[in-house]
Amino acid sequence: MTTPTLSDREAPAPGRRRRNRGSEVVRDRLINAAIAEFAAHGFEGASTRRIAEAAEAHQSQIKYHFENKDELWRRCLELLLDELDQAISSQTAADSDDPREVMAAAIRGLVRFAATWPELSRIMMHEATSASDRLTWLVETHIADRRRTLEAGWARVVDAGVAAPIDVDLLYHTVIGAASLIYANAPEAVLMGVDPSDPDLVERHADALVALFLGPTSSS
Repeated sequence: MTTPTLSDREAPAPGRRRRNRGSEVVRDRLINAAIAEFAAHGFEGASTRRIAEAAEAHQSQIKYHFENKDELWRRCLELLLDELDQAISSQTAADSDDPREVMAAAIRGLVRFAATWPELSRIMMHEATSASDRLTWLVETHIADRRRTLEAGWARVVDAGVAAPIDVDLLYHTVIGAASLIYANAPEAVLMGVDPSDPDLVERHADALVALFLGPTSSS
């Protein structure tokens, strides 16, 4: 599976495309390089020199675009979480009122995102092991709302009688871990004879988690 990039994600304001395009390309290369660097080494171990080299840019361009390493890290997380939201929403029918269907779509979107962007899980593995201002910002600004959304959807499938009996306090980490660990730990999986980049495996994984958490459909 080819690692995607974040280039062309944000269109410039009308009339500014030609003048700013080169700067946008550099910015996007820096973000892509930073995502890989933070995933591999965590915030403390990440090197802005290596980020700049991987992006074929200068370290001074990081400060030009992001002010400092902390802001670059936050921008990477915001973009990854936006990709996650889009992956989930793309699987959900806008007019669906079936709670099982909505939750199944969310699980499928989460699995497909985790397979495409294992870097988010790897960054979280580095960041979530100790308290920091970055972790507090991430939880309070981004993760808490997403957890509440997941729990609200889970309450609906519980009320519908189609959910596994998972304590809501354990739900978030249970679902996230089940959906993402095989991709975050891809080198280990490969040594065990499993190819996490196989699109067929990703779909079988999504099917398995839907069945595990929500049981078979009424037609199964």
